[in-house]
Amino acid sequence: MPSETTHRARDSAIVRLTHNQRRWLLLGQLGLLHLLLLEGIDGGVGRTLLVGHIGLFILWQPFVRAEQRLSIAQLTVIAAIVTAAALWAGTWTMIFWTMALAGIVGGKVFFYAARGAKAFYLLVLTYLISVLLVLLVPQVLPGGHAQLGEFLFLAKYVLPGLFLVMAVLPMEQEAEEGVEVVDFAYSAFVFLLLAVLVLGSIATMLLLKRGYFESLVATIITSAAFLLMMAWAWNPRLGFAGFGMFFSRYMLSLGLPFERWLHELADNMQREERPEQFLAESLEGMVRLPWVNGCEWQATDSAGKSGRQEGRHSQFRHGQLTLDIYTQQPLSPALNWHFNLLAQLLGEFHEAKLRALELQELSYVKAIHQTGARLTHDVKNLLQSLNALCLAAADEADAPTPEYQALLRRQLPVIAQRLQQTMDKLRRPEQEGAQFTPAGQWWAGLQARYAAAGVRFAPAQIDGERKIPATLFNSAAENLIQNALIKKQGTPALRIDVEFEAGERVRLRVSDDGRAISEEAARDLFRAPVASQTGLGIGLYQTARHAGFYGYALKVSANETGRVCLELEENREA
Repeated sequence: MPSETTHRARDSAIVRLTHNQRRWLLLGQLGLLHLLLLEGIDGGVGRTLLVGHIGLFILWQPFVRAEQRLSIAQLTVIAAIVTAAALWAGTWTMIFWTMALAGIVGGKVFFYAARGAKAFYLLVLTYLISVLLVLLVPQVLPGGHAQLGEFLFLAKYVLPGLFLVMAVLPMEQEAEEGVEVVDFAYSAFVFLLLAVLVLGSIATMLLLKRGYFESLVATIITSAAFLLMMAWAWNPRLGFAGFGMFFSRYMLSLGLPFERWLHELADNMQREERPEQFLAESLEGMVRLPWVNGCEWQATDSAGKSGRQEGRHSQFRHGQLTLDIYTQQPLSPALNWHFNLLAQLLGEFHEAKLRALELQELSYVKAIHQTGARLTHDVKNLLQSLNALCLAAADEADAPTPEYQALLRRQLPVIAQRLQQTMDKLRRPEQEGAQFTPAGQWWAGLQARYAAAGVRFAPAQIDGERKIPATLFNSAAENLIQNALIKKQGTPALRIDVEFEAGERVRLRVSDDGRAISEEAARDLFRAPVASQTGLGIGLYQTARHAGFYGYALKVSANETGRVCLELEENREA
């Protein structure tokens, strides 16, 4: 017996043959139809030709793909239809069949962009309409009205010439990968238009007592005038809406279930924070659509299902989301397009949720990183204060002097408080720097910490009720003063002045009479790390970002040799 591989190879060969020779299949089908109509449907030869014609149509038809296997039940139904057509088909049957063929071709012709393929199907449509009106309809006219002589002459010697023109047209690719589209609306319109021509011609003959040709021309002219009037009424362009607006409104009303789901999708987007919960809630709403039995989804981080997983299965993929939809009936091309669009929207929103979650995590990591950078400078300043105490202790004898004891009483509480603040920042980075301190108290503490450092403190103008962010001013003062003290190590005679004002405006100024800052360093200072002999300016960079959070600005107010001044000032424009 032949193997499964042999069956598959044979099926693939048949599929390629029917796909590549579709034009010749259609021409053969039309040729058999023409011979059938000339021979007549009543005889045995005509019915044999009809069976061959139906067989070629089954090979050519664009609805079922050639590689699909038919079941026994389907083959039985097809055999029953072919047998019934061969036994009982008549002229009216051929009229309806020709109109159906014309509708199918009319539903295909508008989808071809290539001129050769479009011209070929237009000629096919012309032939079918001509056969219908010239050869078939005159055979069913009431007695006394049938005049078949001239029509038979036209059918025998003129219409076959269209076959020759079709055969010599250039061959072009008609469908990609065997997928064809037939527009149902166009097909129905062509079928109904032909029905109007046929029945209208017969009715005109009976009512006006005219010949068939005159009645046909009158029916065509009347139908053309009516279509022209409808085209004008569809979009009149006279300042008011036509039928097109009402039709569009009606078609949009058909999409109300989708519209409700889209509103629900937008609500879930605003309400749900977790991506997996967002998908679950949205697909619960999709199950309530009238066509859907159930859904099943899978993403990179989660999976789930809702409703009943039974019926016809359709799969849609977008990004990281794979969505399986189960429906009672197979999805039509329009519904398939709608569900594909909904899956794309759902996938985009899901990815947006994932990105929002990643940004939230990154912002938390960024907050910890920035807090850690500021804590590094706080620890560095505390270490410098402890080193100063250690140096003072090394100079003391066995009995500490009153001055050393006073220094310990001033510095140790301040160091303990700073350590506690540092630990609070580490525990809760998002609330870092939330403590406000009276300006006078902070100024007194700063003077106590740097009383023996050779720094000159100018008399301050302080409003007794004014409070300042302690962590910001501690960070700014210690960074500015420590940088000036490092600068003083190379120039012992350097004078460092510190000024503070906390009235209507709050300003801290640290200045010295040393060398000016280079233009390149001054331009990038507070904006990015700046390379220097003593560091990268990370402390000033972090302090500037911290100041912006509280509505302050750290800037260089003077930069010339003999007067270099940096200040932290309240930004009144913020």
